[in-house]
Amino acid sequence: MFNHILLCTHGTPGAQKAEALVLDDLLHKGSPDMKITILTVINEDWKWMLGDDWLNTSKTHRDFMNHVDNQLSLEIIGDWERIKSRFPAASRFKFLKIVGPVEETIAEVARKLKNDLIVIGPYQKKQGKGFKARLKNKRFHPLLPVPLLIASSDD
Repeated sequence: MFNHILLCTHGTPGAQKAEALVLDDLLHKGSPDMKITILTVINEDWKWMLGDDWLNTSKTHRDFMNHVDNQLSLEIIGDWERIKSRFPAASRFKFLKIVGPVEETIAEVARKLKNDLIVIGPYQKKQGKGFKARLKNKRFHPLLPVPLLIASSDD
């Protein structure tokens, strides 16, 4: 069926549906040597959270950027630990964190890793918890190098 799945997650309720779809369902239906890469893309917008206060020095800006990067990394590590705890088989797969434009990053990673399926969660409501960045379908679909599977929202 599939040899190498790219599971895109950032811990939101919709992304967790994609995790369950891949790690509860597709993994057990696939071959025993199926590979799964679990990708967390951090939208590059966070880099602009530095403000424009001319009184702040470049060192202050760098320190704040490092703080934000560290906080994001801790949240992602916590999310990956949650995945490994809920789905013990996930421990044998590769986890990646990449900062960049979400649509382009997912497509580029799928191309580089030679994935044969990308799995994402359903559309997230505007008031939903977690990251607020959403995929822009008009931008994303033309970039897709392989089929895209979207987990059901069950709503």
